[in-house]
Amino acid sequence: MIHVNYVAAAVLFCIGLYAVLTRRNLLRIVMGLSLMESSTYLLLVSMAYRRGSTAPVLLDPPPGKTPSELAAGNVADPVLQNFCITAVVIGVAVTAVFLTVVVRIAQHHRTVDADEVRAMRG
Repeated sequence: MIHVNYVAAAVLFCIGLYAVLTRRNLLRIVMGLSLMESSTYLLLVSMAYRRGSTAPVLLDPPPGKTPSELAAGNVADPVLQNFCITAVVIGVAVTAVFLTVVVRIAQHHRTVDADEVRAMRG
């Protein structure tokens, strides 16, 4: 069974890849990269989810569950979720740097078209 989250992550990634490969506007390229990045977060968080599981940091087991059931693997995987939180922070910083570079290029060359900037490089 294909989960909706996996399909949504694939569609978002493809839209971002399309924006990166077909657009010449540097702002749209940065937005496409950001969209591709967000799709990977969705995929990782979706992979960490387990139906009927609980958080592994609970001291008392939820009603109807014993501590041995929690130890047997009926918990959500916190590693991928923590990785996503870290990746979001890094992604925001990288996107801010990309946008800063685009603004500097726009101020210097008076355009954000990648082909025109490449031609003016000389």
